[in-house]
Amino acid sequence: MTTIVMLCVAAAVAAPAKTAPASARAVRWELKFTEDFNGTKLNEKLWTRIDKGNPDWMKKMSLRPDLVTVSGGQLHCWGKRNEDLEADPRTHLTGGVMTKDRFAMKYGKIEFRMKLDNGQKGAWPAVWMMPQTTVLGWPNDGEIDIVERLNSDAFVYQTVHFGTGEKGGHKSRGGKGKIKNGDWNVYGLEWTPEAIVWTVNGTETFRHAKGPNDDSFKYPWTTPFYLMIDYQLGGNWVGGVDESTLPKAMHVDWVKFYHGSRDGKRFSEFVNPRK
Repeated sequence: MTTIVMLCVAAAVAAPAKTAPASARAVRWELKFTEDFNGTKLNEKLWTRIDKGNPDWMKKMSLRPDLVTVSGGQLHCWGKRNEDLEADPRTHLTGGVMTKDRFAMKYGKIEFRMKLDNGQKGAWPAVWMMPQTTVLGWPNDGEIDIVERLNSDAFVYQTVHFGTGEKGGHKSRGGKGKIKNGDWNVYGLEWTPEAIVWTVNGTETFRHAKGPNDDSFKYPWTTPFYLMIDYQLGGNWVGGVDESTLPKAMHVDWVKFYHGSRDGKRFSEFVNPRK
């Protein structure tokens, strides 16, 4: 008996320590740059305007200059009544910006301080991410919705969209984050190879983790994604627009971009224009 006990103790001492799984090891976030919207013009090295298109959310988007403004150290994306129907027959128009072809990130962290106007009907402001390079098309290449707010809700939707590997297959998973309604809030997204985590004012509100058997269809968030900030009006989800409540806007004070590392090794990647 004594010999057996001693052998067991010796084996325990000699056994190498197990390495904790990556998801359990601490992540270090390093701030790389901040977009603070100083001046009176959009930083065209980072942002480009979103034009109209066929998808539901793009139908009211316009390149009209007054729909995206920079003033007071803030970005303002507007939803407005269209007073010049001869130039554009759409009764209301919206503005938005994106970093497509200028900046994308694979993993990392984003934070932004934003205030959303209240009191409107049919409003759908959003901050979200799409893949810089499309391979299989939507939704198979993935989508990350950091913030979507309908009308004057006191919460925001936080969602991922992905495919099933079958034609027309679409799945989504999401949660809700409570906000200080009509006030400034700091929204965050922490994206690692193992999970996507949403925060509001520093508190985790939703998490989507990669499952042990998830393939590239169930977890497609492994390529660089670009960022979009846009004010939307109307659509199948939010419904009709009460034009008497316009103009309304989303106001962004700053956006911060962080690299992520674990055990001294960086796992995030930034592509064009900043490293």
